[in-house]
Amino acid sequence: MPPEVASPTQPPQDRRQRTPVASEVDQDKRSTFACCALFIYRFRLEDIVSTRYHSDDFIETRAGYIAVRLRYMAMFYAAAVPLWIPVDYLLLSREHFIAMILPKLFLTASLIPLGMLTLRKHTSHQIHVIFALVFIVAGMFYFASMLILGQGGAEPMLAGYSLMPFMLIAMLGVFPLTLVWGVAMSALIMLFYLALEIALGRLLTIDTANMVWVLFILAGVSLWVQSSQLLMLLKLYRESTRDPLTGMINRRVLMRRLTTEIAHRKADGSSFCILMFDLDRFKRVNDNYGHLIGDKVLKTTADILQQGLREHDIVARFGGEEFVAVLPGFGSDAAMVVAERIRANCHDTYVTAPNGDRIQLSTSVGVTEYEAGEAIEATLNRADESLYKAKELGRNRVVHSQSEGFVSQGS
Repeated sequence: MPPEVASPTQPPQDRRQRTPVASEVDQDKRSTFACCALFIYRFRLEDIVSTRYHSDDFIETRAGYIAVRLRYMAMFYAAAVPLWIPVDYLLLSREHFIAMILPKLFLTASLIPLGMLTLRKHTSHQIHVIFALVFIVAGMFYFASMLILGQGGAEPMLAGYSLMPFMLIAMLGVFPLTLVWGVAMSALIMLFYLALEIALGRLLTIDTANMVWVLFILAGVSLWVQSSQLLMLLKLYRESTRDPLTGMINRRVLMRRLTTEIAHRKADGSSFCILMFDLDRFKRVNDNYGHLIGDKVLKTTADILQQGLREHDIVARFGGEEFVAVLPGFGSDAAMVVAERIRANCHDTYVTAPNGDRIQLSTSVGVTEYEAGEAIEATLNRADESLYKAKELGRNRVVHSQSEGFVSQGS
């Protein structure tokens, strides 16, 4: 008899005692597994490590968010440093008070222009450079001020100076930084502290080791807060800008990206093309097979589009069964090749309905190239006209339109 099966001669009391214990253990295991699964489902490490898996639009959106907070921080401390002068006058020796004037002027004179820079539109890379400069300037001020105050004098060490590394690391928690940036900035602040301890000859002391440990713990808490902010911002962004069915950006984000492409076109003269896709006879699919199969057709088409485009191309669900792709750096001829390849891939793909019917995908495509100086609405309207022409010519084809007319290609 297997050991897990109770013997008929075993006392009833023993059987009653064994069963609940096993159930409780199983229940605990299931609860633990459910919690772990829930945690893994809602949290992806790549979302917080770096911006590699973030969309370009989110990267710029996050940069703007950082810029606003950075501006407040820079301006606040640019004003707070001079306001601290009366405290220095009352508590510091005359020698130290005079020596501290230069570092204070340096900090204020540096923070004001850095804060003003955030008022302008910058790329994410530029905002991060300004961000790093603000903390480097603050670290240099800490190093200089503590070096001055640590040389002679009987006045007590002011918390406003000695605790500055803790304040800087704590302030990192205000920003939705990636782990890469958070670790780098925390390490930078610790380096300023260690450099000061070396300059003062206090590196190999218990007090220094204790301070480094506290800074390390505080940096860990700050990283947790930064990551939480980043995940919350990313979640809100995805919910408000992504089509829930296909995962593509929505029309609002597309228009922002097109504005950026026009700016690039003006700056370096590069061209870009717009491809507008519309599924042929999609209403018939919904009417004959239901909206769930219609959703499956839309999702399959979206996958084909994304697989047929480059990583930095822009693709969005424009509305209903319409999709728009933007091909930066492409002229009309190259865009036609891409559009025809995607059209052919759709034509070769089938979706199976619950009754066994095979639904063949089919899409008409309108292609146009942005013309310098025109409004983006005019470009989109021209792409829409070429798409309408493709429908007129029998669907399942690619039509290119420019100022000089239409060019058709397809089945």
